[in-house]
This record gives sequence, C-alpha cells and structure tokens, in this order.
Amino acid sequence: MEQIIEIAYANLLSPMILFFLLGIIAVLVNSDLKVPTALYTGYTMIILFTIGIKGGVELRNVSFGEMIPTIIAAVFLSIIMLFISLLILYKVFKYSFVDSIAIAAHYGSVSAVTFIAGLAFLDKFGVEYESYMSAVLVIMEGPAIILAIIIYKLHVSKQGEKNTNPDASIKHVIKEAFFGKSIFLLLGGIFIGLVAHKDGLVKIQPLFGDLFYGILCVFLLHMGMVATISMNKMKNIKLVSFLFAFILPLIGGGIGVLTGSIIGLSVGGSTILAVLTGSASYIAAPAAIEQAIPKANSGLSLGSALGLTLPFNLILGIPLYFWLATLLG
Repeated sequence: MEQIIEIAYANLLSPMILFFLLGIIAVLVNSDLKVPTALYTGYTMIILFTIGIKGGVELRNVSFGEMIPTIIAAVFLSIIMLFISLLILYKVFKYSFVDSIAIAAHYGSVSAVTFIAGLAFLDKFGVEYESYMSAVLVIMEGPAIILAIIIYKLHVSKQGEKNTNPDASIKHVIKEAFFGKSIFLLLGGIFIGLVAHKDGLVKIQPLFGDLFYGILCVFLLHMGMVATISMNKMKNIKLVSFLFAFILPLIGGGIGVLTGSIIGLSVGGSTILAVLTGSASYIAAPAAIEQAIPKANSGLSLGSALGLTLPFNLILGIPLYFWLATLLG
C-alpha cells in the first residue's frame, strides 16, 4: 500500500498533472484565462501527430505476428467494456437505455490524452513497454462506438421508431469512428513515421519531439479548465449518479492489467493496456454519438468522461494500474 501511495504522490507532482490542476483552479477562481480555439486546434494536431509518428517509427522493428495477440485483446477489451458499461449504467444506475448505450460507447472507446499521460508516467520511471502500443490506441478507438450505434439502431427498430437524421447512417458513423480527425491524425502520423526517411524525421524532431511535453502541458491546462466547466454545468445532478465514472475505469483497468499479463505483455505494456481500457473517449465518441444517437443527453457522456474519468485516471488511475501490473508481473 505504501508503494502505491509513493507512486501516486510522485505522479501528482509531475508537470503534466500540475498543469491540469492549474486549469481546474483557474475555473474555480473565475480567472479570465482562456485558450484561443486556433491554438487548441493546433496543439491537438501536434499531440496526435506525435503519438502516431513515434508509433510508426517503432513499428519499423516489429513484426505483425508479434502484434496479433495484443490486437485481438484490444478489440475484445473494447467490446467487453461496452457491454459492462451498458449493464452497469442501465441496471445499476437506472439510466435510460438510450443514455446508457451512448455513455457506454464513450467508455468502450479510449482517450488519447490518458494514453499519452500513461506513456509519460512510464518514461518518468524508466519502465519499458511494447513499441506498438500507439497502434493499439488506434485499434481501440472505433469498435465500441460502431457496435453501440448498431445496438441503438436495433433498439429503435424494435420500438418502431425512425431516425431521419442523414448523419446517423451506419456508413456515416463508420466514417466518423474510423476516419474522424483524431483517428485520421493518428493513422497519418503512424504512416509518416513508418515510411519517412530517418534524416527527414530528424528535421521535424524539434516540433514533434523536444517540444512535445511542453505542448502537452499547455493542452492539459486547457483540459483542466474544460473538465471543470463541464462539471459546473451539471450542478443539479447528484454526484452519486456519476459514481460509474470512477467504477468503470477501475473495472477496465483491472481487466486490462489481467489481460496484458495473460497475453505476455511487459509490465509497461500491461499498464498501457489498462490505461486504455480504463479510459473514456471525449473526442472520437462524442463526434459519432451526437449524430447517431441524437436523443441521448450528450452532457452526461462528456461530463463523466472528461469531467470525472479523465482527472481520476490522470491523478490516481495510472499509478494504480502500474502498481497492479507490477504485482502481476
């Protein structure tokens, strides 16, 4: 127990977490601090490209056969978290089926920011991990979103309702889930890192390498502000109704660590798989779900994923998953 407290304390004092907490404080004290939209868009692109490029470079030395068990596990975890989330939300927390499936889609998908924070955490402690985990991030983004919308459409059909929104078609949803901006930038980065000449990659190293963590800190400052604003909008909703935002990441993290251990991942790899499984999407999922499931309360999904689960994972979840991975490792 002392070990996990020490790990959590060390994580809490990392610059990234401190920037995130500073963003929370900025909103709580009504500071006039604002991040320009153009700047936010710019550093989001840099962050996603950087993840992809680093993953692509590492993939040069990995055979596809080596990745197969992890790929299968990643898809399995994404789908199982969708159903676990749906069951808990619908049966235990008594949300409507529509809201339950919409929220479950977010928790079946993954968070790139939590993933980056997990990598930074391992780098800080000098823990190695499998080089292809960026590809796993991409793989886990879409399956739960697609499956959730298919389940919703079956539900609507059974109820005799019609969804006349042209953007709610399966074709459009697949496009959003697999080729939305976050996925496209990650895939683009992986492709560039995989095929670009090494001397060319050296030339872009200052922006996509040395400056990356500084940019990430500013991004997390903004995320702290956005997360707090999201929670402030739901003051009339009882906190007990949002306990799932802490329960689901613990379940996902536990399953992720166990699965990583079973398929033979390193301690670092199991930690990252747990981080992904225990995270919740607030970029890819909202873009697809808002169009396909218009009757769902988007505030519930975004508020829980961004306002509660993201801070929980950044501050407590990642150290906890690492501690569990070391026990099983």
